[in-house]
Amino acid sequence: MANSEYEYVKREFEFDRRLPASNWIVVRIDGCHFHRYNSSLPPKRLSTNFSYLFVRFSKIHAFEKPNDENALRLMNACATSMLEKFPDIVFAYGVSDEYSFVFREETEFYQRRESKILSLCVSYFTSLYGMKWKDFFPNKDLREPPYFDGRVVCYPNMKTIHDYLAWRQVDCHINNHYNTCFWMLVKSGKTEKEAQQTLKGTFSKDKNELLSQQFQVNYEDEPAMFRKGSSVYRDKVETKVKTDDYGNPIKRIRLAITVSNLDIIGPEFWEKHQYILQEDTYVVLLTRRIQFLFPRFSLIHSFDKPNDETALSLMNASASLMMEQFPGIIFGYGFSNEYSFVFQKNTELYQRNERLILSSCSSCFTSFYMMKWKEYFPSKELVQPPKFEAEVLCYPKPKIVCDYLSWRQAECHNRNQYNTCFWMLVKSGEEENKANEILKGTLSKDKNELLFQRFQMNYNNEPAMFRKGSCTYRQKVKVSGDVVRDGWDVAVTHVDMGPDFWRKHMSIFDK
Repeated sequence: MANSEYEYVKREFEFDRRLPASNWIVVRIDGCHFHRYNSSLPPKRLSTNFSYLFVRFSKIHAFEKPNDENALRLMNACATSMLEKFPDIVFAYGVSDEYSFVFREETEFYQRRESKILSLCVSYFTSLYGMKWKDFFPNKDLREPPYFDGRVVCYPNMKTIHDYLAWRQVDCHINNHYNTCFWMLVKSGKTEKEAQQTLKGTFSKDKNELLSQQFQVNYEDEPAMFRKGSSVYRDKVETKVKTDDYGNPIKRIRLAITVSNLDIIGPEFWEKHQYILQEDTYVVLLTRRIQFLFPRFSLIHSFDKPNDETALSLMNASASLMMEQFPGIIFGYGFSNEYSFVFQKNTELYQRNERLILSSCSSCFTSFYMMKWKEYFPSKELVQPPKFEAEVLCYPKPKIVCDYLSWRQAECHNRNQYNTCFWMLVKSGEEENKANEILKGTLSKDKNELLFQRFQMNYNNEPAMFRKGSCTYRQKVKVSGDVVRDGWDVAVTHVDMGPDFWRKHMSIFDK
């Protein structure tokens, strides 16, 4: 951390909110898609009963109604990869555009820090959805970035976990039953309003009768994935491990990730699969914190060291799109693998619901990053899904917000100066351990001297984007037309956020 006068913003305003121990953690992810909306109003989902998968998103990509099998299988594939990546997830249940992930009762994933768990899960799921799209829609381009919101809920015992999952499956049945009738009516010639009126006040038996008499459809014959949703878990399977001396197969019971479409409301499933929620069943492979944007990602994609200008420009492009998507964002600041977004003081985005703001922003940024990848790396395939963790902080007045941003810029300088020295030493032939030893305890002036004397490099001549990071904000521009008027455009600059900058741009906080 940069040792600066601005560090108080971390000490006094950042808190680790950890979820209570000995509770089952459930992360529920829901597909969402915003229309362009007035920044003073929160985005709202449709109030109708019929199903949607991202509302606008499903329409743009021509998903079949009431269920698109490929879209559901894509969701299941993402959920399967979530279980592969995070061994602490012991069960997942999905329907339509949502998925619930159950973490084991004693998990220490991210030290049970709520914001980290939520943002990472939503971000990674978003990445998987984008990367796997072509596997399920080979003839459809992903024309608009998908993203998700989410929430974290704790449940104290196994019974409440069973009841939670039963609730989601009951909801699946009710919604799908209605949707099946609704879309059969619409496809038969009724308007959507007429179909809603026909179904108003009907019970399950009425819907079954309607399907049977009008359309000769037995609802129970509909695919189980539509009626019951999808459960993803590690199942016990018999696997051949070797052959004995007589050629007979030797088999062992192994755990394999399985997707099924079974009834999980009744006791039969849980009696047969008691081991799923038993605490001592699984070896915890992931016990340490996963780093944001992880060094492995930059290594796999051969990012330049200490700074990859194209990768930083991709982050800036994603940040610019965030400001276009969320009019309530008034300022963004980023360097390396992080970005901070400042919302206007009176924002009512999601009615200021922290979990929805956190999850939708981390998911949306992830989606923009993936959609823009080919524009910045046309010759590099995205071979590993990126993921971002996030947290939401509140600051009471503009001065403290400015100090927060100054703290991040001081951190940018300290890290970049160290990394510049480190990689110059490594590229000159020093071992990484030796380079760390040389830089241990050095001050800023020592690093400047090292760069100048050993490499004839003036640190102040390095690109400003590397040394100062990137500021993203709206600035006035002249818009031509019948009448020349003032408009707003998103600018990305690399400047010192000292008092002069804020005196010149204090209008940022007036929006």
